[in-house]
Amino acid sequence: MPSFVMTSRTFYWILGLSVVIHLSLFVRHYRASHNVPELPPAPQTVVPPPRHDIEFPKKIWQSWKDDSEDPTDRSAGLPHEWRVLNPDYRYERLTDDNINTFVRDNFPINTSERFASLADPIFKADVLRYLILYSQGGVWADIDVKPTKPILEWIPEKYQTSRVNLVIGIENDHHKRPIWRNSPYSVQFAQYCVLAKPHHPAIGVLIEKVEQNLDGLLGSKAPGERVSFEEVMSNTGPFVFTNILMAYFSEMTGNKYTGNEMDQMQEPVLIDDVLVLPIDSFGWLEHEHKQDGTGPNVLVKHLFMGSWREGHLG
Repeated sequence: MPSFVMTSRTFYWILGLSVVIHLSLFVRHYRASHNVPELPPAPQTVVPPPRHDIEFPKKIWQSWKDDSEDPTDRSAGLPHEWRVLNPDYRYERLTDDNINTFVRDNFPINTSERFASLADPIFKADVLRYLILYSQGGVWADIDVKPTKPILEWIPEKYQTSRVNLVIGIENDHHKRPIWRNSPYSVQFAQYCVLAKPHHPAIGVLIEKVEQNLDGLLGSKAPGERVSFEEVMSNTGPFVFTNILMAYFSEMTGNKYTGNEMDQMQEPVLIDDVLVLPIDSFGWLEHEHKQDGTGPNVLVKHLFMGSWREGHLG
């Protein structure tokens, strides 16, 4: 099946022809690091990721079945809140009717054909966010994510002059216990809300890994056989997102990351060029707290509408 990303072109965009050889070595080690439970030692010489001398794009991306102002009862008013809190940001929502056209107009033919061939909407939603974050940058937010602070306040002042190229948040923290079955990690990162600069190498590798996962998963299914909830989470959702980011941290720092380092983390932490936000920032849940969710660390609230779960057992 055709690839999501033209790898040589990807490398050219990221580092230029002068470092293609070094980047290919980086990707080889990086892929190896997330295909086995025990991460191998980092190579002695690691080429750092690109240091963009650009601001985060002022774009907000969402997708839903249609472009109605109030998509559902639970998410009513949320798109408007994104625009009100961030008046100088461009807001764009893609719909079921135009996502294939958007991908066709903005990505290579092999990418668009592969995307159009995906029948399951949740696979399309996952792939779409990664493609947009990689090629366009800005904020991706699921339709049931409620903003509580302007995007410009997401990065603390002390990191404003740092080379922050990607901002992610902790969704779940199992306090040094495996976050899911057979996982070497104790935290899970949220992929329902992400802030990125274009062409971040971790997102590029994530796209390639998702492509491989979909090849294997869909190729193993009999005609009409359904995909389970866990298979979605593992192959395109937050499980694979977490795997890739943990492997990226280990590769770029030379230290093995398992999530234990982030146990009960209270303040944002910069790991190489990725700013990791504490669980309250993106993963605040009302039933787990006594306060009303207006604290300084709470940046968004995820309502966990989960409409895609219908038809996905588990």
